[in-house]
Amino acid sequence: MKTLAIRPLLLSAALLAGVAPGAYADEPSHRHVAVSGQGEATAMPDRARVRMGVTKVSPDLAAAETQVNTIVRAFLTEARALGLRDEHINTTGTSIQPEYVWDEKERNNRLVGYRVSRDIEALVLDLGRLGDVVLRATKVGVNQVQPPQLESSKEREVQQQALVKATEDAQARARVIASTLGMKVGMVHTVNASESGPPPPMPKMAMMRMAADGAGGGNEQMGLNAGQLRYSASVNAEFELLPP
Repeated sequence: MKTLAIRPLLLSAALLAGVAPGAYADEPSHRHVAVSGQGEATAMPDRARVRMGVTKVSPDLAAAETQVNTIVRAFLTEARALGLRDEHINTTGTSIQPEYVWDEKERNNRLVGYRVSRDIEALVLDLGRLGDVVLRATKVGVNQVQPPQLESSKEREVQQQALVKATEDAQARARVIASTLGMKVGMVHTVNASESGPPPPMPKMAMMRMAADGAGGGNEQMGLNAGQLRYSASVNAEFELLPP
């Protein structure tokens, strides 16, 4: 009699909980595995972006502007002679700042002149001319040169290659884990991907001009050496684990 009394109570509790009798035994267990895949692809650079500048300080604002503008025009002449097209040269960045010194006697700042600056950005499509562009710029008076940024015209294609490798790596890792556990990989539930292109390697630059300007080209004179560009991607994925 005690056994018959207990069974109805258990059945009533299951119904109140909204679970049909036997559901726990028949319901499949959902197991997932989360993995991370990495991929990398490389490309040779085929162009470079050079950022330079001209700065002059003078008590006379007009004089400083004239000096800077003269240098910029001279650079444009040299750049065109090297085959650079006008649409690949930007010289519109201009800034003018007053220069002050502290006058101890008067206890205030005293205007002593003006600092005039012009920014120059050039896209060099022929890497064989990269050193010549820099050397001729400094020759005409450009006094600020940043290390050239190497680029590849196939960046998008190479980045996609890295993404494919990262996806394949994530899938392979999931299969290894599933196989080790005696299971197999099912459908993918979630995928998150990220791409990164670290700053392109800077060419090794010897900023000292050789004694003889005619000894070799600009790249040889400056010791420019362009390495490979590396693109990477990461994929985080969650796969379903199924019975074998």
